[in-house]
Amino acid sequence: MGCHMNKNGIVSKKTNKRDAGSFLLFVFLLPYVCASLWGHVGEEADRLRENGKEVYLVEASVEWGVWELPLEEYLVYRLCLVMPDDYEPEAWKAQAVLLRTEMAALYAEQGEKRAAVDGDGLARFYKNGAEPAALLKKSRQAVKETAGEILTYGGEPIRASYFRVSNGSTRDAGEEDCPYLSAVSCEQDLEAPDYRSVVKVEREHYIEKLRGALEGEFDDQTLWEEGKFSFDGAGYMTKVSYIDENGEEERMDGETFRHLFGLSAASFALEREEEQAVFRVTGVGHGFGMSQYAAGCMAQNGENYKEILAAFFFRTELANFE
Repeated sequence: MGCHMNKNGIVSKKTNKRDAGSFLLFVFLLPYVCASLWGHVGEEADRLRENGKEVYLVEASVEWGVWELPLEEYLVYRLCLVMPDDYEPEAWKAQAVLLRTEMAALYAEQGEKRAAVDGDGLARFYKNGAEPAALLKKSRQAVKETAGEILTYGGEPIRASYFRVSNGSTRDAGEEDCPYLSAVSCEQDLEAPDYRSVVKVEREHYIEKLRGALEGEFDDQTLWEEGKFSFDGAGYMTKVSYIDENGEEERMDGETFRHLFGLSAASFALEREEEQAVFRVTGVGHGFGMSQYAAGCMAQNGENYKEILAAFFFRTELANFE
């Protein structure tokens, strides 16, 4: 290539064919460079299509906006968030199938190949920046080895429920609501490190919390002593009812009650001492579906993910999600 000085003393560069080609290449690549600079993963455009077909997408709301990514990629990150690191790969695979099933039901509900989700916690995975490579590799392998698989009942995606630790049994959701969710004994959960917990609530705070959550007018004595608690066959609280000053009954379901007082599960024994309520809680989570701790024990004992899923979800079938 050659240069020459013009009459104004400015050095100008002669353009040959190679330079022109380089310029055109730069112009062609500019949109991709900009996309990378302004928050898109460099290979995003290619990953949103497979074999010329549009794939299922997830729009995850994160701190800085909306992160759009393919379903299978989303599952890799989501799996890392919900599954304990040290569980065996087969337990991770069972969880991957449940997460994919959960999304399949959401796509069916929204009627398109794009679903909006709460991306709480996902931002740390952006560009794989803040998560150990080994954990991502383990998660990616579980998603890959169950690729496309969902759990169905009657040809439809199931309610893919899961939780951390049972109180010794999962819960029966009822034949009409979810016939595949029946009570399953999980004696191994009794050995889980976080199986037992104790929560103490000052009497005044206990009454204030209930009064703020209920709509009627109640005196202190009613809220402190006169609630009627109901429990299901597995020992989880299903509801509590109070009679207000007008003689009207007001109810609160078990999950609302346990979150009101920060209990790890609705399986508890309540003791009222003179100035405080003491909750002795067993288990972690709502109790429906798969106990992750039990699944981890089953995987450790050599059971595969299909056997694990079959143990918690009766009369269901694995199907391919397309």
